[in-house]
Amino acid sequence: MSPQAEPAKPDVAALMELMRSFNEASERLKGSHDALQARVAELTRELEEKNRELARKNRLALIGEMAACLAHEIRNPLGGIQMWASILEEDLPEGGEARATLEKMMRGMRGLDRLVEDMLDFARDLQPQPKACDLADILEDALLGAERTLSEKKVTVVRSFARPLPVRADPALLSRVFLNIAVNAAQAAPEGGRLEVSASRNAGRVRATFRDNGPGISAEALPKMFTPFYTSRSRGTGLGLAIAHRIVEAHAGTIAGANHPDGGAAFTVELPEAP
Repeated sequence: MSPQAEPAKPDVAALMELMRSFNEASERLKGSHDALQARVAELTRELEEKNRELARKNRLALIGEMAACLAHEIRNPLGGIQMWASILEEDLPEGGEARATLEKMMRGMRGLDRLVEDMLDFARDLQPQPKACDLADILEDALLGAERTLSEKKVTVVRSFARPLPVRADPALLSRVFLNIAVNAAQAAPEGGRLEVSASRNAGRVRATFRDNGPGISAEALPKMFTPFYTSRSRGTGLGLAIAHRIVEAHAGTIAGANHPDGGAAFTVELPEAP
């Protein structure tokens, strides 16, 4: 009889190498799985943000259409009322009670006319006419426009920006944005207050910041400040910042408002730097 063959002894080193390779592959798979999960979560957040932004733009478009219809419906009779009031003003003697009542009515009509203009501006399709310009010039133009309101409140303006601040923008539209922010800051600041206007360039962006020393922005107003027709003041249309937001977006920029850690409110506008 032939001797029975002995069973082969296991190669321990080969088994250990196989286990090591298996463990490494498992770790790589786990790492890939974790990375994929993190990426999926990130993409989900981005998608949710995009959906919220799209829903916001759809709401604004609907509000814009409604505002345009309302503005036209108000403007037609308002024009007739203003014309007849002007004729009546010529016939009434100055200093009388009837003349004083008529002047109050006319002030109210002018306020209503400004509201109609703001509604039409908000509803209007923005078509910026961009050109190479220096943001410092636009800031100075806006501060000049706000000079009367700033002077009435005795607000001191502190400038902190150096030229050049090159942007490609529509100067008239951007000046309107900064004028609105400056006037709001002047109205919020205490009498004899302070408004700091700074601007700088960084990483391909140009940033302008308006900071006042007023009471700041209320918790209720913070998430709503750029919403059309929302205002925390007794007087105002609530369209100024909404229009400013549209203008800045049309320039591929961003606008944000927040409370400064040292007090007061700060509004920041960021725009792409011109090459």
